[in-house]
Amino acid sequence: MLRLFLSLALAGLVAGCEVYKSADPEEIARARYVSSEPPSVTLVSMVSAKSGRSAHSALVINGSQRVLYDPAGTFTHPDLPRRGDVHYGITPRFLDYYERYHARFSHFVHSQKVYVSRETADRVMANAIAEGRTPKMLCASSVTAALRDVPPFTGVRYTFIPETTLEDFARIPGVQDSYVYESDIGKNNAWEGGAILPE
Repeated sequence: MLRLFLSLALAGLVAGCEVYKSADPEEIARARYVSSEPPSVTLVSMVSAKSGRSAHSALVINGSQRVLYDPAGTFTHPDLPRRGDVHYGITPRFLDYYERYHARFSHFVHSQKVYVSRETADRVMANAIAEGRTPKMLCASSVTAALRDVPPFTGVRYTFIPETTLEDFARIPGVQDSYVYESDIGKNNAWEGGAILPE
């Protein structure tokens, strides 16, 4: 079973690789965005409205700067420098754009924010940068690898399954949930603190 899974992942990497120009250090430095919000690490899960299970995992890391770690994701934007699977310059506008890029009638976005020290956020960021590019279908393994051994995320198990990561994040003390739903016909809503059901 594992051999089949890895074969499919490799096939996805070969057939579905995105072509993009890796940003140089000067581009990354120019895009740097420092948020006025307290440092945090947020798990962003794209959840199927039909099954209620997560289908994709990403991290928004707010430390010495705010970045998006979107391993094996399809998101890209010409104004956001990217190296590996880390996108730089994540202002509130681009964070909203990312969430609504994924939210649609079939899926909603579930964000789980944990406030941490800046040192902790920067450690997770460094781990994410070190992960490099992630093959298709392996988002959860890269997200959990970036979190592994960094308190308070030590209870987040290394896994290939996004739903497992969502469940483990829910057990972290002080986690704050928010949800974004957007229909395919342009109507969109954002809720905090409550489950979202499709209309």
